[in-house]
Amino acid sequence: MSMDSDYNPTAEQCARPLFFADPLAALKAAAPAGSSVYAIGFDNTDFILRAGYRITDGECDVCFARGGNAEFFSARRTAHKKLILLPTHDYPAAACEAYRAEVKSFAVLCAGKKPYAVVFDETDAHVNHASLFGEIVALDLAAFDAEASARMAGRRIVSDAAGRIAKLVTELTAELKNIEKDVAAQAKALVDAGRKAAEIVMDRPELLCSSGAAQAAEAYRMLCAAEQRQSGMRGELEMIFGAYVTDFYIKSLSAVQPDFPPDNNKRIDSLTSNLGADVRRACIHVTPIYPPQRLMLCEYRIKEFRGELMRALTKLVRRRSEAWQVFKRLYPDDGYCLKTLVDKTDAPLCVGLAPDVFNCDSLLSFLKQTGKLEKYVI
Repeated sequence: MSMDSDYNPTAEQCARPLFFADPLAALKAAAPAGSSVYAIGFDNTDFILRAGYRITDGECDVCFARGGNAEFFSARRTAHKKLILLPTHDYPAAACEAYRAEVKSFAVLCAGKKPYAVVFDETDAHVNHASLFGEIVALDLAAFDAEASARMAGRRIVSDAAGRIAKLVTELTAELKNIEKDVAAQAKALVDAGRKAAEIVMDRPELLCSSGAAQAAEAYRMLCAAEQRQSGMRGELEMIFGAYVTDFYIKSLSAVQPDFPPDNNKRIDSLTSNLGADVRRACIHVTPIYPPQRLMLCEYRIKEFRGELMRALTKLVRRRSEAWQVFKRLYPDDGYCLKTLVDKTDAPLCVGLAPDVFNCDSLLSFLKQTGKLEKYVI
């Protein structure tokens, strides 16, 4: 995770954020009436003014940001004493200092100011409930990839995040299935689950980018930006690409024999010609090829832990299958729009280039090293 050069957290900023259900209660806890507030993403700030606060566009006592990653990114870069976030989506990232930023079209995970308070308001959830659900389900694959990465590096697995996420996904899927088409009840369930997800990610911020689905979704975002077309919300994309990636993992773990080594020159060409990347940035972001000794050790560990990985994947696929049915029916058209949300001809290229657009220690990044992804790169 990269750090902003101007980020020097105080003891107060390092403390765990406070959680609220009401925006005004969070504001009153952060600063007394009369304080200056910089509001980002609000359609109406009258409730702030009526409470006796001053609205400013510059230096402030409190920055209050509503929305998702774009609004949170702007909020972290303003001059302020305290930060309050009100997520309407991007719930998992709301309570930690980590956030995604785009640098010359590439996404990177950065660390900035940790929020003083986070507001989980069930009356202000994004209307795309399917994407909110997808954000939470995507953590399941992220936890698997994080544990696979730990095994590949020879590290001990001490976190209970995978179990907590599996329980959260299972319970949320069952709850949403029982309240199908009840929009208000769905919003409440999703916001409650978003708060739990934020608590998990607060202690494990690497889960925001540790999955192959997150990498592939970023590749698709870059592809759509290069071709000037809409790409959908992150939760939707990671849900869809999660199916491609988990299937690829299962097939690859069944026969982990290396193919030809990856061709990084070809990959750089594809990043520039297909995803519109700047060639210098592409050279920086393309992941280096492992030296032979490291690759052989990783291949050995994959074979050694194949049983554990396959059992974890089998359980994950079962949860994902249940979640997929719920995911589709969260759309007004019961998922009919998913037929065209991601072009099936684009998916292989995005999976193939995924390790080079968002660098993280996922199983997909390792499979690149074995040459398993080369056939998808054009």
